[in-house]
Amino acid sequence: MSEDVLGGTAIKPEGWDRSGWEAFQWFLYNPKTGAIFSRTPLSWFKIIAFYIIYYSLLALFWIACLQIFFLTLPENEPKWLLDQSLVGSNPGVGLRPRMSDARIDSSLYMLAAGSEDKEPTTPDGEGEKNVDFAVRYQDFLNIYDNETFKSDMEDCTDSPNVPRTMSQKSCIFDTMSLGECANFPYGYLVNLESHNVVEPCFMLKLNKLRSWVPTPVNETDLDNPEYATMSEKLKNRIRKSMDKDNVWIDCEGRYPADREAVEIEYFPSSQGMPLKYFPFKGGSYHQPLVAIKVSLADRGDDAHKFIGQLIHLQCRAWYEGVVHSTKHKEGLVQFDFILEPKN
Repeated sequence: MSEDVLGGTAIKPEGWDRSGWEAFQWFLYNPKTGAIFSRTPLSWFKIIAFYIIYYSLLALFWIACLQIFFLTLPENEPKWLLDQSLVGSNPGVGLRPRMSDARIDSSLYMLAAGSEDKEPTTPDGEGEKNVDFAVRYQDFLNIYDNETFKSDMEDCTDSPNVPRTMSQKSCIFDTMSLGECANFPYGYLVNLESHNVVEPCFMLKLNKLRSWVPTPVNETDLDNPEYATMSEKLKNRIRKSMDKDNVWIDCEGRYPADREAVEIEYFPSSQGMPLKYFPFKGGSYHQPLVAIKVSLADRGDDAHKFIGQLIHLQCRAWYEGVVHSTKHKEGLVQFDFILEPKN
């Protein structure tokens, strides 16, 4: 009796036993079907045509979406400005000279009380010597002497102190208004003919906010609670000032011991940033500056008693509606400095 075959035998495709180089050759080109890389020329044509059409339509769709997006944006300025944006309308106060790159996160100015060293650590002043601070101070002021910038701006010396219109050029800021704080070494080195302790200058500016026009303080409101932290000296200056259309800068020691230790002189003496330097419209622009010269107070009994004391300073900007926030650094700047007893 013959054996019965159970089930069926598998049908093996042609070439199933090819291996190695032979299998690779047949993958590159199959002479029986004309397939190249396992696809016939017709199959390759169909799949290439499909993806050309698919990605072309996808690119056209992306371009159309991008064009629709651009139609919603203004050409020459951001879409969202001031209170409509995350930046808001309460600028921070900037401080110069900046710290060295190695101490960029610090706000402590450590200066030698009797420094006469005129040789900076590097040509860019990247060091901690007094003269390094002076070099970095000078680098910032050099921006105001850039003739390319100034060619796109206007001399507003004789112009009324009112905000500029969008069609007017921005005003050139004259750094000579900073008086002693416009001349190298800006108080960072001693001048033995007049003093034997350094009297450093610091520059204050407002961070740029596009299209922001500050409203000056109304002198009739100076006794209101919102101006309780304004110094009496500044209140009196505003009341007596002939031109009240300014953003005012007010600096003092943060604590009684700090206020006792320093004397502050302003340049210009008005303590104001005139409104004619606002708004910032983009392009060439000079931020108005107020400089302060900080000197150790002479209390008579000991002319050098405050050398080596850590002094905390705070400068506030004042205009109508200003918000002073130490947490978010809005409307003010805080910094510390110490004059160390060395040359």
